[in-house]
Amino acid sequence: MKYGFTLSMLLCLAATAGAQTPGASSNIKFQRVATPVPKQTAVGGQQAGEFYHSQYTGAAWGDYNNDGYLDVYYSDRNTHVSSSNTQSNLYRNAGNGTFTRVAWAPFAATAFSTPVWLDFNNDGLLDMFISGVSSWGYRWDDDKTNLDLPKCHLYINKGIEADGSASYEEITNCGVRPVFNGLSGGKGHMAAAAGDFDKDGYTDIILTGFDEPARRDTETPHLAVRTCKLYRNIKGERFELVEAPLANGKQFEGLCDGSVTMVDLDGDSWLDIVANGYDTKHESSLHIYWNNGDGTFTEEETGVKGLSAGITAVGDLNNDGRPDLVMGGIYENTNSKKLYIAQNLGNRQWRLVTPEEFEGIDGAQISIGDVNQDGLVDLLVGGHGQQHEHTTWLYANQGNFNFTPVYAQYLDTFGKLGHFNRVTHGNQHLIDYDNDGYLDAWSSGWSNGMCSSGCLTEIYRNTSSTKGVAANAAPEAPTSLTAIAGENGLVTFTWVAPSDDFTPEAALRYNFYIKRQGSEKTFMVLPADLATGFVRVGNTTGAIQSCSYKFKVTESGMYEWGVQAIDNGNRGSKWTSAVSKFDVSGIDDVNTNATQGKVWASAKTLYYTSMDNATLTVYKADGKLIEQAAVNGSGSLNIDEAGVYVVALTSNGSSYTTKVIIR
Repeated sequence: MKYGFTLSMLLCLAATAGAQTPGASSNIKFQRVATPVPKQTAVGGQQAGEFYHSQYTGAAWGDYNNDGYLDVYYSDRNTHVSSSNTQSNLYRNAGNGTFTRVAWAPFAATAFSTPVWLDFNNDGLLDMFISGVSSWGYRWDDDKTNLDLPKCHLYINKGIEADGSASYEEITNCGVRPVFNGLSGGKGHMAAAAGDFDKDGYTDIILTGFDEPARRDTETPHLAVRTCKLYRNIKGERFELVEAPLANGKQFEGLCDGSVTMVDLDGDSWLDIVANGYDTKHESSLHIYWNNGDGTFTEEETGVKGLSAGITAVGDLNNDGRPDLVMGGIYENTNSKKLYIAQNLGNRQWRLVTPEEFEGIDGAQISIGDVNQDGLVDLLVGGHGQQHEHTTWLYANQGNFNFTPVYAQYLDTFGKLGHFNRVTHGNQHLIDYDNDGYLDAWSSGWSNGMCSSGCLTEIYRNTSSTKGVAANAAPEAPTSLTAIAGENGLVTFTWVAPSDDFTPEAALRYNFYIKRQGSEKTFMVLPADLATGFVRVGNTTGAIQSCSYKFKVTESGMYEWGVQAIDNGNRGSKWTSAVSKFDVSGIDDVNTNATQGKVWASAKTLYYTSMDNATLTVYKADGKLIEQAAVNGSGSLNIDEAGVYVVALTSNGSSYTTKVIIR
């Protein structure tokens, strides 16, 4: 389906948006963790027990050793340690609310980088991708420039030791051309993203930034060359550049000092691309590339102005099942600072929303999640403001795109409410680092007044429980799994939405895995623990947005597959799994969690016998929904159009699915 949500809404039986009443912002409380790294000694102006400070860098949260807690990695210069060298910082989560810095981080120190955790080879272990420069002091110097300094690294997790440590091995010449974003402040830190854009079961990658070697091939080497490149994962062995990702045979618009994200914006289960930044025309621009499902993309005019020196974050702000865009940065055409929302109206249409509470910023960093369990996602924002210098805000979502700023330092003149320290031009993350059911706040970047070197990295624990806010529990598991085989091995997997304590059904997102019996490889949309449902990455933007997912099965056989729900606090449910048989040469009978039931056809009549309180769902072979109805016992259904149909009988979480032919 080109334009989304009709089929997925029927399958999800979703509640309408706004079904829960938002809570007051006064119930939000955070407390700075003074010594999150107890064993770390003081260095210069950096106090003992603190994370290594950093300024202009991204950070990635992921469970690299599969112990059920999110760890964090970032790489940047810490002038308390060295004014010229960049440090590689991997902090292992001890599981007791503290961290330990891994003395010999397995990844090369890389400045101006965006690290990305991904399972590159589908072995269930988190690998690491990094692109940037190996020297913080890198500068372009015409033909004297050292082009060995821009680097791209891909590290493969080789296994976890008994003590919880993990070993990594770098793949040399991984196929990705190195780029980086910025030599100072003003850049975004989501300039690389991972996701399976072509549904071949392997995670691909896209990145934006400066392409330095390309300067040598131009007549104007004094001018920077900007790029946006998509790389296809070749069976977990290497990456390969997609030469012409646009349907017209062209490349994406080159960008720097911005961000790039893979996300399904229209609910068709194919990952689209959102890229913003400073373009080749020396203007701020936003590009949305819609996935055509055939390996190519199409760009359509959005009517939304793009920003640079910041990022575009993605989240469903009004719980209607459609991801919205939150954009912060500079509109270069007028040199004005902005912070606004592009509301997703469906059918690839957008509406610009600028809440009066928002303050325009540059050096923007934005993270999205529900911090007070009112069912609405909130915004953690760092930036260089219009009225307030370096500032970190928490904008509490009040519904209908209204927000209340809390925990900003300028709102707390007398120190009564508590506040975040002033940090900008780095990165912000809402993550539950201690697994207590509350999203905590990570803040790192250029600091004003809190550090002698102007850099800071710290974490705040969410203590809203003291304000009466209950902990967020994981959603219930999805039910009624059904697989419908189509042409060319493309299978449509569907399920019914579960319930959640705070997140409305329409706003739930999903994770999916599939594994051919006898194979050691497991494809998964987001890395997660199959036993517990723990989501192993902090960035869940690429999660499935509806109760339907298409996947290419290229080899006939029996497959195990499953689905989990993810709520607005990024908690994953237990998995619901099924076993299905697929014949890629054509449509085959599909049976999942078989229950008592029978379906057959004669002429233009479909007959069925089912258990009580069952659901009958009829699809065309291409996955188009024809009929869905509650049934009891035996009955029949007339179908006028001849053809091949897939019929599912679902009851109490079990399903019987078969193929019938109407002549």
